Amino acid sequence: MKQLTTFAGAALMAGAAFGAAPASAQVEDLDPAAVAAATRYALPLAFEGFMTRCFDRLDNDGYAVTNAETLRAKFSDGADAAWPGARTLIVQMASEEADNMTDVFNMLDDDALRPFVDGLVENMVAQEIRPEDCETIERGLEIFDPVPADNMAALVGFIVELVAEEEARNVEIEPEMTESRARKLREQEEERR
Repeated sequence: MKQLTTFAGAALMAGAAFGAAPASAQVEDLDPAAVAAATRYALPLAFEGFMTRCFDRLDNDGYAVTNAETLRAKFSDGADAAWPGARTLIVQMASEEADNMTDVFNMLDDDALRPFVDGLVENMVAQEIRPEDCETIERGLEIFDPVPADNMAALVGFIVELVAEEEARNVEIEPEMTESRARKLREQEEERR
């Protein structure tokens, strides 16, 4: 199962919200607060990725084009404050997109790292959007426009938490699953209760 490769793009664009998580991450391993922070930080990047990918497929008098500047401002305002909580998850995701460069990313200070990661995230979102989904994504943006960006991000973290709880309840201990992994899943489920 492909795990949340572009939870970021899909959630914002489909109207559920937005987040960025590494392809290899299991839902139960994701920290909902880190997902919410990564989502909040990446909202303006996802929007730019959407506009880049879909601009030629959107009506000039449609919602996204006519409200682009307002949406840019909404998503950008406050996104920088989310960077400290988002950094680890975004670096992990960006590292996977950039040939596993985690060590290099971790050596860079934030001023050098952020522009590089920003470009990767924006590009990743643009690549993941199928052209035939542009109108649906635009409709999602319109539906969720009244929701503050911080609440969109919190919603994504909440959804990750719910999915993790559901997966933990439905985990069957498979022969190849180690006992320590099974124990960890049970402990996580107990902590959530």
